Amino acid sequence: MRLLAPPSLLLFSILSYGVSSLLAQEPDTTPRFRAEVDQVVLYVSVYDRDGNLVTDLKQEEFTIYEDKVEQEITSFAQAEVPSSIGIVYDSSGSMRNKERLVASAVDLFLNMNNPQNELFLIRFDDEVELEEDFTRDVEDIRDAIYNIVIKGGTALYDAIYLSAEKVSEGQEPKKVLVVFTDGEDKDSYYTHVELMEKIRESDTQVFIVAFLDEDLKDDGGFFGIFRSERDKVQNQINEIADITGGKAFFPQDPSELGPVFEQIAKELKNQYRVAYISSNRNKDGNWRQIDVQLERARERQLRVRTRKGYFAGNGPS
Repeated sequence: MRLLAPPSLLLFSILSYGVSSLLAQEPDTTPRFRAEVDQVVLYVSVYDRDGNLVTDLKQEEFTIYEDKVEQEITSFAQAEVPSSIGIVYDSSGSMRNKERLVASAVDLFLNMNNPQNELFLIRFDDEVELEEDFTRDVEDIRDAIYNIVIKGGTALYDAIYLSAEKVSEGQEPKKVLVVFTDGEDKDSYYTHVELMEKIRESDTQVFIVAFLDEDLKDDGGFFGIFRSERDKVQNQINEIADITGGKAFFPQDPSELGPVFEQIAKELKNQYRVAYISSNRNKDGNWRQIDVQLERARERQLRVRTRKGYFAGNGPS
């Protein structure tokens, strides 16, 4: 097991866990996503009004805009693309009563896994630790999950931040994080703002299943004027998933966890892969806003989900 930690926490981690290998750790050379060439690849999910995946659309029904300028689609497919997937597992003390249900729900997700995918497992409490490195054998992930020790607090932002760095090392073209947590972030080094900046730079879809603690009050705010604590946490989690083209789920009962993880697995198998060559050849490092539209989407009550944009830089930062 290899401990992951922000730079300023490395010394504390070494003293706490005696991981001498971290002393020899090389500088972070993990590439951040940039449009080094002009091709931009999107993984697009389409839902109907009942929340069912729509899988029979044609290329001519899609229109892509970058900074409000229409782009020419150069590649379109729906074949399942092998993925590098990080499973990010909350092992904080409040998980004790949910551990078996969550493990079973993740097991459903693994049952639907494409054998060509590579996966890794990161668990987090008030520290972040790599439990299983990249593997194509789901049994390695299962074994690691059932050996997790429940303890400590909740460093959710650190876990997502470091997992985004880890998944970028994957060999497969599609990068995905599936995160489970049962509480708000309380122990992270990285702030929500820093995490948002990181995932904006990362070509990674983030799915978050947040089974929020009962002690996270939903009191309607102050006379209904200000948002409640639960609303604030949900909005922050939604922002993280939404900008990547992923989704956040907030099940109310542990029995809902299985269907949620199953839904994520189905979506990953039924996304459209759409690519275009950007008409803006100026690699200025600025954020490019992406908007994917469908023909008669409002009339057909279709909803589109994909990442919101990318940074058009000159190469890895």
